[in-house]
Amino acid sequence: MKTKNKAYCIYNKCLSLFFPDRCAVCGKVTDAGEYVCIDCNISFPRKQERLNIGNYPCYSVCEYNDNIQNVVIGGKKHRDFSKLAFMATEIYDLLRAYGIIDDIDVIVPVPMGRVKRITRGYNHTEKIARHLSYLSGIETVKMICKVKETKEQKTLNRQQRLHNLEGCYRLREKAVCGKIILVVDDVTTTGSTLIEVSDLLKNNGNKVICAVFARTPFRESE
Repeated sequence: MKTKNKAYCIYNKCLSLFFPDRCAVCGKVTDAGEYVCIDCNISFPRKQERLNIGNYPCYSVCEYNDNIQNVVIGGKKHRDFSKLAFMATEIYDLLRAYGIIDDIDVIVPVPMGRVKRITRGYNHTEKIARHLSYLSGIETVKMICKVKETKEQKTLNRQQRLHNLEGCYRLREKAVCGKIILVVDDVTTTGSTLIEVSDLLKNNGNKVICAVFARTPFRESE
């Protein structure tokens, strides 16, 4: 079993002294390190499953719906980092349940374009990955970068999504090979983003596993 990042652990404890942790679902103040209250933890609509996205196994915590939207949007756009920590914790518990967490060598977050990152101030997927590193002791490495700005995937149909991502990612110089890599994202619909990133890592000689907090049922007509 890999060990937790002690510096990150101390940082989180100090942060909770000034900014108490709140339930990622209902917003109530919780004990330090608890990202969901007891009531919400019991009622949270988990639907843990293993999917196949392209040629890659993908582990998903729950289905994306109106109840999940508050958690995802809060972490993605509103700087609610307790929600991102909650997502990471759920992914960690999911991978432990499937018995694969100790097989993973490196965690790679799905990258964000430069313009969007500057506008938002952070990459939510990277924060999920780094909290997952804290929980698991597995290093997060930014091996992929986004070199082309793209349209929002949610506005496109399946074929448009695939074309939208062509050539928008590339490997960084420090990309490794011969490792088991976990690619992390918050939500997946068609899986086109995960496939694009995973193909780059696989073609560099790695085995790739994906994990997401939620999956969205996709209809071709959308």
